[in-house]
Amino acid sequence: MESVLCKVVDRLDMAVALLEYRQDAACQRKLIYANRALSTLTGYEEEELTGVIARLLAGLTCEDQAQEQLFNSCVIDRREIRFTRKDGSMFWAEIELLPLQEHDNACFLLMRDISRRMRALEHEEQASEKLAVTLGSIGDGVMTTDTEGNIDYANYEAERLLEIHSDELKGKRLMDIVRLKQADTHEEVQLPMAQVFRTGEPVGAANDKLLVRRSGEELILNYQLSPILDTQGRISGCVFVFADISKQARLEHELQKNQRMESIALLSGGIAHDFNNILTGILGNISLARNCSDPSDQVASILRSAERAALRARDLTQQLLTFSKGGVPVKTRTSLNSLIRESSSFILSGSNCRCQCKVPKDLWAVEVDEGQINQVINNLLINASQAMKQGGDIEVRAENVEMGARLSIPLEPGFYVKIEVIDNGPGISPEHISRIFDPYFTTKRNGSGLGLATSYSIIKSHDGHILVDSELDVGTTFTFYLPAIPSAVLYAEKAEYKLYNGSGRILLMDDEKMVRRIISDMLSHLGYQVDAAGEGLEAIRMYREAAESDQPYDVLIVDLTVPGGLGGQDVASILLPDYPDARIIVTSGYTNNPVLLNFADYGFCATIQKPYTIQQLSWSLHSVLARNVQA
Repeated sequence: MESVLCKVVDRLDMAVALLEYRQDAACQRKLIYANRALSTLTGYEEEELTGVIARLLAGLTCEDQAQEQLFNSCVIDRREIRFTRKDGSMFWAEIELLPLQEHDNACFLLMRDISRRMRALEHEEQASEKLAVTLGSIGDGVMTTDTEGNIDYANYEAERLLEIHSDELKGKRLMDIVRLKQADTHEEVQLPMAQVFRTGEPVGAANDKLLVRRSGEELILNYQLSPILDTQGRISGCVFVFADISKQARLEHELQKNQRMESIALLSGGIAHDFNNILTGILGNISLARNCSDPSDQVASILRSAERAALRARDLTQQLLTFSKGGVPVKTRTSLNSLIRESSSFILSGSNCRCQCKVPKDLWAVEVDEGQINQVINNLLINASQAMKQGGDIEVRAENVEMGARLSIPLEPGFYVKIEVIDNGPGISPEHISRIFDPYFTTKRNGSGLGLATSYSIIKSHDGHILVDSELDVGTTFTFYLPAIPSAVLYAEKAEYKLYNGSGRILLMDDEKMVRRIISDMLSHLGYQVDAAGEGLEAIRMYREAAESDQPYDVLIVDLTVPGGLGGQDVASILLPDYPDARIIVTSGYTNNPVLLNFADYGFCATIQKPYTIQQLSWSLHSVLARNVQA
């Protein structure tokens, strides 16, 4: 029988050995015969294979009971091992023990080289592991399903966005786990999974969707649902890739808001510039008439009222200039502590609202235009007061904060003063809150729609940021940040304006005939001799002629901008090389030029912002002439 089996084994192409099981104390298998293929595969000669196979079998089975079960049944025992050849090289081998049914004490040992298969499997496992690590590391949420839509994988970001652990996700239907709403209507919508399985085409979000997390929080979502295809191109599931774009959406909204404001700013700036020239004539005439009248006369009282009205109009124009970026802040280093308290006390003194200020004494210094920041605080307090017609509580808080990089707040990392104006009024409706800082948008019957738009522009021009948070029937909080100087030394200078009479020759250059006439009248009233020019070339000619005739002008007042002609900056650049001692004052109704902030760098002695009163004009001339006398 053994010779017959040996002949059969010898004819086989695969590596085969015939073994006999001996029931002795050592419970050993005895090698009866091994074919040449086994020698070739292992590198051992036939006489060496007895010991090799004995050692091999000792490592394959560990229990005598298991060995006996193997040889007394038809069960096939198959193992995969790393085998070392005689020359020391190694390969993956599949070992199979195949019992002979009619010979209880004999079996075949089959050995196959499966190195190629194991390498492919190893590469596949490495690829799968690398894919799992990659999917787990990317910033988007990733979930995969089978053809029934049941989840079989979810990465860490998916867990975080949904607020559900992956153990809870596996096996659940993706449609049941992912709750979506339309961003504009808040209507619930479903993932188009049926469409993906039907068409085999990926589907993305056509417009903004909201993802409802387990906590109930809603995130603005971008997603793509795509089919997973097997090697034959058949759909074997789908992959859902999604990302939270809430921060990006807020930044895009900020960008769109800035673009809207910049487009309207062009119109607003032009209107404000022309209106300031008109106001210069009105306010100049009123202040001149008031100074010519008897203070005890009724006319003086009427003129005072008219002057106050003109000054209020000037404030409105300044809001337009600030909004249009023409109101460049004239910054001084100061603390907002007293500014906040004084504004709160003044604005709410006649209202039925209670105000509480929480401002620390060690509030950091800021470099701001006090008038503009005061305007912001006033606007926010007035809005809060008007929102609570039946009365309520307003709280103003200030604190020092150090900001890191945040996508939700577009500010550079650094030190800031944070100011909050909080009310417990009716709140702002969701459809209005996105437009709250838009110019000319208002829900008030008599509102101009410029207050918050101007506040937004002021804070931006100070390199800060303003935002709003509101809940209906709960209240509204406006928060703005301003760059701070923690170690700054504070100081403030305030000019006292009174009427200063003087003497000397003044050359006035302005392209507006009405402005030339009223400013000339104001200067004559103050005691000066006045000549006027309509544009820069004329002013240069008159100035040179006066200097050459030994009757020079003591002061030259020039308008910064002259459409179609030379403006004040050009006049100064032409005259100063020849007349370095020329005293030139620059004036303008539009402050979008750095010359007005740094006038001394361009050779000017002072600047006057239109419109101005006779007192402001007299003080400016007095300061320039007195400074030159002292020099």
